[in-house]
Amino acid sequence: MRRSPSQQRSRERVERILDAAAAIVVDQGLENLKVSDIASRAGVPLGTLYQFFARKDDIVYALAQRFADRFGEVLAATLADAAIDAEWHVLLDRLLDSYASFYRSESALRELWVGARLDPDFIRADHEHNNTRFAATLADTLATRAHVPHDELMLMIYVCWEASQALLETAFRVDAVGDPVIIEQAKVMAARYLSPAFEPML
Repeated sequence: MRRSPSQQRSRERVERILDAAAAIVVDQGLENLKVSDIASRAGVPLGTLYQFFARKDDIVYALAQRFADRFGEVLAATLADAAIDAEWHVLLDRLLDSYASFYRSESALRELWVGARLDPDFIRADHEHNNTRFAATLADTLATRAHVPHDELMLMIYVCWEASQALLETAFRVDAVGDPVIIEQAKVMAARYLSPAFEPML
């Protein structure tokens, strides 16, 4: 963003801009997203939009970051609701279910991901701000139950999460509400990959 909104009125305008961008992505696709249409749908002057965003891509990244922040809240809520003594694979299943539910509820996220995923800057931002945060948070939660060092566990979770995301995206490309068979296979894959970190070696 060119500048962060400091006043309530400005924050509301930015939210309207992002809401408008999300609606257009759902209705017309990412390739048809235009700054002038975003301003019109948000009910803000074009000049006001440019006070916060220099270009369309900046709006797309801000929208993606908002989704990442919202998933951070989903992650925190899922971990908070989980029993302290829940088995690691049960917790993993809950997290994958929570992600699938979040993905299911955010139509713009599904549309945005397919187009923006091709942009190397978006991939880099996703790595730095979303997936690494997920891996670090879950590694902190499960560290006392693992048989591997924290850093190794965090790397394993990161790799597992990247692979799981790819399968979940496939599930939603196949079926708008998420193919349950593919989602279940994502859980199986994740559990088998992480099992050596938690199960004692024979």
